[in-house]
Amino acid sequence: MILGLALPTYSGVLPEDRPLAWLLDRCREYGFRALEATLPEPDGEDPEEIGKRCQDDGVTWIGYWSDDFVTPEGGVDELLVRAREAFDVAVRGGIEKLIIFGRGDLHNRFTKAPPLETQLLDAAANLEPVAECAAERGLVLGYLAHLDYRAEEALRIVNSVASASLRIAYDTTNAFPVCEDPVDAARIALPHAIAVALKDVQIFPYRSNDITIWGTPLGQGSVDFTTIFELLPALLPDPGQTTVCVKLRLPPDSLDHEAWMRQSLDFIRDSGL
Repeated sequence: MILGLALPTYSGVLPEDRPLAWLLDRCREYGFRALEATLPEPDGEDPEEIGKRCQDDGVTWIGYWSDDFVTPEGGVDELLVRAREAFDVAVRGGIEKLIIFGRGDLHNRFTKAPPLETQLLDAAANLEPVAECAAERGLVLGYLAHLDYRAEEALRIVNSVASASLRIAYDTTNAFPVCEDPVDAARIALPHAIAVALKDVQIFPYRSNDITIWGTPLGQGSVDFTTIFELLPALLPDPGQTTVCVKLRLPPDSLDHEAWMRQSLDFIRDSGL
């Protein structure tokens, strides 16, 4: 497995100027060999320049791309326009894999318009041409259940599209907000996964309408990493070439990034991953 860094670790402190170059500095600092990060904006960093640096540093760049896949603005035709633009940027950066996720704030398994079954069918129908667009460019997409669907529901979308260019991405805590256990989600998602994010949270239940979820360093929260670390090499289709990226979620205004990272890397090392 290829240990890497995920951009959300530095949410809130990421510099506006050359954020991808800054993240690559962090990769070098901590010895990461992969970076999960958004694609540069049109007026931002040059994807070819970032891709070249990734190549020189031996870092695999996994891109992010998000859209509303259930009711896309402008319909599937405009969704494809946005997909082509994003995928062309990815190709310029030397990216081969993109993690994609929908608009969970608009559509999720708890919203009723449209109903869940319709959401899954519509997302699959809209993603089918998107997957074809990715295939034309030699890209593979990893569909991430992003606090909207359970692993089985995300896999239904992927299986309905039935394209080698649309697989799964797995995040160790995204199961909690949809009332699913991360280990159960891992058993479903990992056999189809092209990318994994390691994140931990502590859940503080009080009443049904008063539950708090706070990020923690890896190993200090509610995720059963002992089991998940056993499942990764056993279930991933290509463990040696799969990126496994640290994605920390610090409290707002926290500046403890270095301490959390060191604690998390110590935990990973001690766990033998």
